[in-house]
Amino acid sequence: MTEHQFAQQYRDYWDKGAAVYDEIVDTEFETDTYDHWKTILNNLLSGKQNLKILDVGTGPGFFGVLLSRMGHQVTAIDSSPEMIAKAKKNAEKYNCNIKVIETDIIEYKTEKTFDIIISRNVTWFLYNPVAAYQNWHRMLNDEGQVIVFDANWNLFLSNPQEAALYRQAKKEAFEQGFLPYREEKDIEEGDQLALTLPLTYVRRPEWDREMLKFIGFSKIQVHEGFDSNFYSTGEKILNRHRPMFVIVAEK
Repeated sequence: MTEHQFAQQYRDYWDKGAAVYDEIVDTEFETDTYDHWKTILNNLLSGKQNLKILDVGTGPGFFGVLLSRMGHQVTAIDSSPEMIAKAKKNAEKYNCNIKVIETDIIEYKTEKTFDIIISRNVTWFLYNPVAAYQNWHRMLNDEGQVIVFDANWNLFLSNPQEAALYRQAKKEAFEQGFLPYREEKDIEEGDQLALTLPLTYVRRPEWDREMLKFIGFSKIQVHEGFDSNFYSTGEKILNRHRPMFVIVAEK
């Protein structure tokens, strides 16, 4: 299968999940999760205003809307037409002036440069993360930053030790009433797609730190321990061995 065919499979997968993730985002907007994320982003951005920000893999647009309401100039991109439709709907709903673009998020290029390029739970699903990081480096202003939120979501698919830990955590989470966001067949499809992706086979953020340094980023920082505020009891159990991290790398 060609890279183009894989990319189409990935788009189809996210198209099918757009309504589910839009419901999740609706909940985030309406609960204290919104304020938690606002505090985290404000701290990372050092309280700066009117930054030019590229939100990569915006999905239904949670980060795009949040950053726009914080006073920044936001361009939001996604490769899924259905996710783009949800992002445009949410931008309109919250009266935000966001430039929303449907495009391949790895190949996207523009003459415009950005102060910040940000993503949340996106890089694990990149079919060519090295090309993406190289492209983001080119699109940043001098001293601009890449901010990547993610986790080792699928390391359990390639690492037997992680698989055993995940199975036990999943069993305990279900016992506590955890319900998956998507149907089992969609989860299985996602796992099969993840097996075609390079970041399923490496431990992060160590891999990212080395790759970003190789590409030419400097002042690379990694932060953890901020995600427990977002989770239900079941989610905390399920994700206890795969905590979120944020990587901040300066050009």
